[in-house]
Amino acid sequence: MTDRGSAAPSGAQPVFVTGLGIISPAGAGVDAFWADLCAGRSRFEELTPLYPGMKSGVLGGRVPQAARETALARVSPETRAQPRAASVFAEFAALEALGDAGLEPGDPALRTAVVCVGSSDGQADALEDEVAGRRGLKESGGFCGSSIAEEVARAVGSTGPAFTVQSTCASANVALSCALEMLWSGVADIAVVGGCDPYSEKNIIGFSTLQAIGPTACRPFSVNRRYVTPSEGAGILVLQTERSLRAGQRPYAEVLATAVSNDASHPTAPDLDGVAACHQRALDEAGLTADQIEVIFAHGTGSRANDTIEGGLFRERYPQAAVTAIKGTVGHLMGAAGAAGAVASCLALRHELVPPTAVPTEEVEPGLNLVTGAARAVPGLRHVQSNAFGFGGNNAISIFRSVR
Repeated sequence: MTDRGSAAPSGAQPVFVTGLGIISPAGAGVDAFWADLCAGRSRFEELTPLYPGMKSGVLGGRVPQAARETALARVSPETRAQPRAASVFAEFAALEALGDAGLEPGDPALRTAVVCVGSSDGQADALEDEVAGRRGLKESGGFCGSSIAEEVARAVGSTGPAFTVQSTCASANVALSCALEMLWSGVADIAVVGGCDPYSEKNIIGFSTLQAIGPTACRPFSVNRRYVTPSEGAGILVLQTERSLRAGQRPYAEVLATAVSNDASHPTAPDLDGVAACHQRALDEAGLTADQIEVIFAHGTGSRANDTIEGGLFRERYPQAAVTAIKGTVGHLMGAAGAAGAVASCLALRHELVPPTAVPTEEVEPGLNLVTGAARAVPGLRHVQSNAFGFGGNNAISIFRSVR
């Protein structure tokens, strides 16, 4: 197993989250996202069958057309001229996060900013359009995944390091880990970091072949869980070192630590030992014990294998933690899943509130402290953990701390 952690070395500047941006099936923007999470409101729709024999009625999460138009109107003219979903989503979320942090594109402080974006499927629509004959590469701009980070960097006005990381559904948390290390090492004082993924026909066909998607919505940690609900969107965070903070800025949280590992145990099934080791590594890097984690945003895909392993660890090691899984509301954003979890974690710390998991209370597996029904107030909330795991044994966990 390969693993690594990110924790501030001695003398390094603390790193804070100062801005948030997201686009998801809830719509364009943080407000719509948080409102749907707190209400446990999902907006899933039936996906069009993509091949003969694919079952009809399969549910998925799509960014609404109105939200797409809002995003397209805000991104750069270059991105608008060759609109690829991943770039549009990531650039919109980055610009929202920048504004939330009180920064403007082209601000001198952003010239050396690190831009790191995680993605699983990259510019999937450009490749699929080329293969299907719907749109050529000259029209789309191509399907190179690194272009996502490059276009975000151009939009925010950074000429610093810009790169895309691809670690399946753990990608956004891996991107966060990479950006943290660069800030702690002094490469830059600001990072624009997160994850994005578009609707991918290849992805839908793969999940269909695995019989992992169907007509019932994702029900994380329910005794009746059965299917994953694939989704799309992007989440971006602005990170700043303490010395780069400006008067009037109000950080959401401090990024305390991240842990990244790959146990390479199985192509699709999670490995108990590997997932457990990543949890412990995250705690060790943060200098915390499990009983100090008050809230966990679980990976919670609604699949039997993932939820069995995560739920078992929560019952055994984190019995006091309030657990929630947002994929029951916005679906599985694939490479952006960890970014959605990070945005939700920061909002939970700001509001001292944990959104519910969208499953009936009576369906919850016994012994699991799962938040259901209504959002749960947690006065004085201090530490929040966000999990993201992926095919191939990719594990990535982030821990955030309140700045009150």
